[in-house]
Order: sequence, then C-alpha cells, then structure tokens
Amino acid sequence: MNDFAAYQEHSREPPRREEPEWDSDRSVIFRETDNPNGIFTSAPKEAFKLGYFDVMCLVLNRMIGTGIFNSPQRVMEGTRSTGASLLLWLAGIIYCLSGVHVYIEYGLNVPRYTINGIEQSVPRSGGDLNYLQYVYQKPAYRRGTVLLSTCMFGFCFVALGNMAGNCISFATRVLYASGNTDPAPGAIRGIAIGIAILTCFIHTFSRRAGILLNNMLAMIKVAILLLIIVTAIVVGAGALKTTKGEKVKNYISDNTQPSRAFADSGDANGYAHAFLAIIFSFSGFEQPNYVMGEISKPRRKHPIAMMLGVGIAVVLYMAVNISYMVVVPEKDQITTNVAQEFFKRTLGSLTEDETVQRIFYAFLAISSMGNIIVMTYTAARVKQEIAKEGIIPYAKFFAQDGDISLGRLLSWLKKKGMFSSLLSTRWLSPEDHRERTPVGAFVLHLTSCFILIFATWGMDYFDSYTLLTSLSAYVINAFFGIFLGLGILILRFRGPPQTDKDEIHSPAAVPQTWRQMTGKHINPTLSVICAVIYVIGGLWPIVTIWIKPSTPQSLKWWLVPVITWSVIGGSILWFLGFVSFAWRRKHKRNEIFVVEKKPEFESADGSDDSGEKSGGYVLVHETVYLSWIAGEVHESRGTGRTGFDQPADTIPVPAASRYVGTDFEAFYEDNHESAAPARGYNTGYRP
Repeated sequence: MNDFAAYQEHSREPPRREEPEWDSDRSVIFRETDNPNGIFTSAPKEAFKLGYFDVMCLVLNRMIGTGIFNSPQRVMEGTRSTGASLLLWLAGIIYCLSGVHVYIEYGLNVPRYTINGIEQSVPRSGGDLNYLQYVYQKPAYRRGTVLLSTCMFGFCFVALGNMAGNCISFATRVLYASGNTDPAPGAIRGIAIGIAILTCFIHTFSRRAGILLNNMLAMIKVAILLLIIVTAIVVGAGALKTTKGEKVKNYISDNTQPSRAFADSGDANGYAHAFLAIIFSFSGFEQPNYVMGEISKPRRKHPIAMMLGVGIAVVLYMAVNISYMVVVPEKDQITTNVAQEFFKRTLGSLTEDETVQRIFYAFLAISSMGNIIVMTYTAARVKQEIAKEGIIPYAKFFAQDGDISLGRLLSWLKKKGMFSSLLSTRWLSPEDHRERTPVGAFVLHLTSCFILIFATWGMDYFDSYTLLTSLSAYVINAFFGIFLGLGILILRFRGPPQTDKDEIHSPAAVPQTWRQMTGKHINPTLSVICAVIYVIGGLWPIVTIWIKPSTPQSLKWWLVPVITWSVIGGSILWFLGFVSFAWRRKHKRNEIFVVEKKPEFESADGSDDSGEKSGGYVLVHETVYLSWIAGEVHESRGTGRTGFDQPADTIPVPAASRYVGTDFEAFYEDNHESAAPARGYNTGYRP
C-alpha cells in the first residue's frame, strides 16, 4: 500500500474517480480508498442538490426558531424599556443584513484554487472554517497545515455548535403541550436526547427526507408568525372580543409613547445580554454557507435565496415584535414569556379552558424542532470539514461519508424479491434514495449535544436554555463574527494571501487584488461598511457582558463569559498541545504530519467546457490523506503545492526512484509507471 503516491508523481493530474455502481450485497457502509489513510467524500448528484426554495427554507427554518418566542422577554429584561427594545431589534436587523453581505462575499470567493493555471474560487461546505483559514494562515504547525484559526474554530464549533438548548426547549414545550406543567428534569432530558437522536437518524437514513422536513417546518413557522401578526391587527382594529364580550385591550399607545418608552432603561450588562439574545434570534442566515458544496449552481442560487430568506425573516421579526407591543403591557413583557402572554390575552381569551395555551406550546415545540432539524443537517457538514483537517482524534471516522440510507434498505429488499412492483415505481426506486451522508460527523454532533444536555441537568429548564443559547451566540456568532468582519477589512486593505511561485505549476496565475477577485457583484464601499458594522455588533456583547448588572438575575452574570473564554482558551491549548506533540514526534521518530487534499471539479453548468462561465466550477469529489511521514521523504519532495495543470504530453516521468536505499523504496515500485490523466483537477499537496 503506497502512502506516498502524491510525493512520487506530484506533477501528474490524478485520474477522476467515478461513482461506482452500488450493489447492496457487496458495498460497505464506509467506502475504503486505496490508501488506508485516505478519506473520500463526494457531493450529492445534481438532481439531489439544494435549489432556491431549499436554501431559502434553510435560512427561514434556522432563523425562525425559539428565539422570536423566548428572546423578547430576555431583551425586555435587559433593557427594561419598550423603546430601547424596539431600537435594539432594529440594530439587530442592521447587524444581520451586514452579516449576510459578509457571508455572501466570503461564500462566492473563498476558498480559492488554481485550475488550468488560473486562480479562482470554488464554493465548498464548511462556512467559517474556510474563511478563517484563508485569512488567518499564521500561526500554524506548518504552512497550510493545522492552523491556529482551524483549531480555535474547530474546537469551539465541535463543543458548542449544536442544538442542545433547542432540544431542551423542545422537550419542555412538548410536556407543557401534553398538560404536564411541572415536568421532571429526567423527563425533559430524556425527550431532549430522544429528539437529538431522531434528527440525526433522519438525516443519516434519508438526506432528502431531512430536507423535505426542513422545508415543511419552515413554511409552518412562517404561518405561525403570520397568525401572530394577523391577530395583532385584529386586536388593533378592536375586533377581537373575550368570552365576556369585552374587547381585548390595545397597549400600543402605552408601550410606544415617547415619554414612557425610554423611562426605565437597563444597564450595560443588561443591554449586552439583550443583544446576545437578538444575535441568537437572527443567527441562521449563515446556514447556506455551511453546505455550499451541496447547492446547485451556488454562485447564482446562493445569494438570491439567502437574501430572500433573510428578507422575509427580518420583516416578520419586526412585525411580530410590534404585534407584541399591541397586546402585552410593558411590565408583563419583563416578567413573563412575551409570546405566551400574547396568546393568553388573544386567542386564549376566546375560551375558558387551556386549549389555546397548549396549542401555543405545540407551536413552540414545532419551532424548536425546525431549528434542530436544520442545525443537525448543516453542523454535521461543518464538523466533517473540521475532521478533514486532522485536528481531532479518529479524524477518518468523523470525516468519512457512510451509507446507512433508505436506498440501501430498498436495494436489499429488491435483491430479495420483496415488494417488486412498489420498488419499480419512481418514488421508491432504490437508485433515487441511495445517498452517502457524514455518519461519523453525526455521531460527533450527537456526542457534543449529549454532553451539554447532561451538563445542565441540575439547572432550571429556562436557565439551561438561556445558558446554552448564550454560549453558542457568544462564541460562534459574536466572537468569530468579529474575526470574519476583520478578515474582509484585511482582504480589502492589505490584500488577499498571495500564492507563491512554487505553489503554481503554470505562470498564467497572476496575483489579484480582492477587488478583482470579487468582481463587479460586490460593491467595495458597501463591503467595508458591512464588515465594520459586523465587527462592532460582535464587539458590543463581547466587551459589555463583563460589566456586572445592577439587578439580580437567575443565572450568575459571569457564567456565560467565563465558560466561553474557557472554551476559547481550550482551543488555543489544543493547538499548542498538537504542536508540542508533533515536535516530540519529529525529534523521536523524525516524522511530520501531512494533510493532502485532492479535490476534483467540474463545471457548475454541467458541461465539460471550461468553468469560466458564470457558473464557474463546483467540487464533486475530494480525497484527503492524513498521515505521519518520514522527514526525509518530505525533504526530498520539497515544499509547495502542485498545480496539476500541465497537458498530458508534457507530464514528466521520473527516471529513477528517489527512495532507493530508504525504507520507502517498495512504495515507489508500486507506482513507477505513469498513467494518462483524466478530466479533473486538484490542488495537490498542502505543506
């Protein structure tokens, strides 16, 4: 088995790996590569990729979650002012739209590859991981391998990038909807764990079913928010009456009167927690960037669908918050769940029993369920990309695609001759349900979710939800959001990282400015403004949350910042620990750690022509090699990446083995003959 093929024929474009014909009796769950250290992943077929509606629903389903129902009370509790709360929600919209621009700019231009001697972007899954790696390439274990930015984001996202908070919220709301108003902690955690397992199973067993469920829940959530808005309009018109024949009181004038709206503003810490709650409510617009590699024609569909989804969400959010002001008085907004009080005073007044209240809890459960569905789907793809960097134990297991799909079961049934007529139909054809999913990444996602659910066992359910959502918003959205915004400014004013000459085989790749890379579709001035707003929006809660509040809170005020900075500190220690371990291994065994990625591209337009069309190139397959190799092999290979852009008739064939007389001579002999390259390109060795 040759672990060093890439070193021996580093100038040869590798043959394109075609999708095999699957046989349910012979295929395995985890596909093995020719190299035991290899990880092979592939993008979905074009027919199964995400379209406009799918991408829009990813945004809607993630943004419209428990935040719009639970955060208004947290915002009012922090600001203690209806006027300040509405202004803070407006600031959140500006922050959100700025973040959308930042993510669109990154998503369409990072990462970058050299294809046919031309440096260009190829959208891929991973989101923030790709962007941080592109901008912050130092410090690193070695150039391009195990970066500090990789370890920091990877460690934090694996630890906090899950839906433990929403799982607890779902469990609580389901029990409330069933009539259990005082659920036991064990029941809450049991249901929370159950829903986490169920969502992971759905996405593992049928990726298409998970996407369909996501779209359905997104539409249900939009309908729920429209119900709230229409109900508030009816109350404002004086048309809604209680069972006693009295009109439901309209509080809009009391809540928005200038002399009272800003009467009792909160302190800096309260505003910080309030804005964190808003950041969490608006988080989700970045979800399409996490799965860019699974979007059909991403350059065309990603920005349009993302802006449409965010536009619908922010309009609904502002309208819902104004609707709350119509029905719920200021004092009740501070002390009770605002959405719950809204339903109690409106639809709940139409009946004397608790039916409407239980329906409200069912709405909240559906909302939480939608968040869990979408985050499980997208976060698993990010964790798969993190595992590909080799920074976590058992990286191959967590990074590898696996086949535990519905199509595998249907293929087995078809082989056995069962349900032949049904399996011959279009809807149940095994070939249309055979998909490989990141099974290992789902296991990693589920494990981190379990840990956080059990870690909050002794806490009140509301405090558990508040703590877990604040931790995620503080680190994933605010902290790394600062560096993403700064990254845009760095790229604009200092320029993008230059590709060294020894990294490019063809002299045609000319260094470009970031303005040239982004082209006419990104306005430079707007880019800078959005980046600055995104940085300031992230800095505000990061700094002010350390200020002690003047009013007592159920959660200790220092808990969120201390835990989050402990996680961030742990990510830095993880990087230092890896470097220390690698240094010892280098001195004891003379081995270094190598990450080699071999992506294969094709035109997004589905043709064999150049990807220079508007659609550009998309990633279809990728093989990643993670291994410790002897230092002398690396030194004989030299540093730098390979462009793989030479024509076939100029491919050099080594005359003699460079490994003669070493322990690796046998590896060379297995690969001494050159082969004609097929279509496909790759970036080669990552030093």
